[in-house]
Amino acid sequence: MFTSYKTIFIFIMTLSSCFEVFADKGEPAVTLGEISSIKSKVLNKDIPLSIHLPENYDSSKKTYPVLYMLGSHYRARFAMLASTLDYMGEAQIPQMILIGVDLPEGNSILLPTRDNQDTKIPDNYINFFETELMPHVDNKYRTAPFSVLYGASNSGFFSVYAMLNKPHLFNSYLASSPSLMHIPAVLQQKIKADPFKTIAENRFLHIIYSDDDSDATIESVSEFSRVLANNKPESFNYKVDELANQGHVPAMDFTQFLLALYPDFNPYEKLDSLDKVTQHFSKLSKRYGYEIQPPISIIFRLGVDSIISKNLVVAEKIFQYSLQVYPEGKESYLGMGVVHRDEGHIENAKAMFEKALEIDPDYSLAKRLLQRLDK
Repeated sequence: MFTSYKTIFIFIMTLSSCFEVFADKGEPAVTLGEISSIKSKVLNKDIPLSIHLPENYDSSKKTYPVLYMLGSHYRARFAMLASTLDYMGEAQIPQMILIGVDLPEGNSILLPTRDNQDTKIPDNYINFFETELMPHVDNKYRTAPFSVLYGASNSGFFSVYAMLNKPHLFNSYLASSPSLMHIPAVLQQKIKADPFKTIAENRFLHIIYSDDDSDATIESVSEFSRVLANNKPESFNYKVDELANQGHVPAMDFTQFLLALYPDFNPYEKLDSLDKVTQHFSKLSKRYGYEIQPPISIIFRLGVDSIISKNLVVAEKIFQYSLQVYPEGKESYLGMGVVHRDEGHIENAKAMFEKALEIDPDYSLAKRLLQRLDK
């Protein structure tokens, strides 16, 4: 029986380190990311960043969409987002780069000033994203032209505020329990005016809160939603979810955000041929504006089904495609090795299993299959 290729990331946070958990021998058991920073002229200070890259980023040549998280100084929350992206990546959503923007002063820094409701600081943060941070990330990492902004509570306010001021800056805006009780009249005015009113491309806002959230949050989200529903541009997609008994900033919010953002990445219909698989992901690529390749897990399962059905010609075609799309994927070589073995090409099969072990020396399934060929 074939084992799953997917490594499930489990994280445990400690006070001494938010990114690594150490086993008894002092070796890292789980790595969640790295700490970096960017010197901002717009904000006139160094901005600490928390970075988490997809699994196999270094060995891949793929480009990845980017999710920007506001408030990654909240380490448990950053760890939750990082491990969720790893767990869901390539199975239910595309793999994504996570860029956390630490807010050591607290996320209230993103709100208008209390005294006169001045929005200079949140306006500057929007400018920081547009002119400094996003170009920096695009230059340093292999990014796809698709980005998401996530904020919660006060930073959730900023996510909505940024969307109304710069709707084209991000493709999707996610806000968990956003504090929309701040400057509600200004927000409503911006809904009815440029640049939001003249959005020409698809943009998405998703708000999640709980029925036991604060009264101010519930009432402000409800009123904002009413005005938005009556005035939103046709090309704008909006979703609001009220969860039950989840409190302020529901723990389940991020999973629901991602599933709503990529509702059919894991297709409902059965894709029982390579043509159907490539056609489905071609449609997704067109919708999202960047190339979304079929996950290796889907290709692998399709190839295994063909092997079980004794259709080795089709199986070989599938794994040739897998090798083309995922030349760094150990599953591509393992599958092709099984095809060669069943065709009676033992030396070719050995070469494929050995290549899989070069990529992952601990790949137990490849070891077992190679050992059986040597008997």
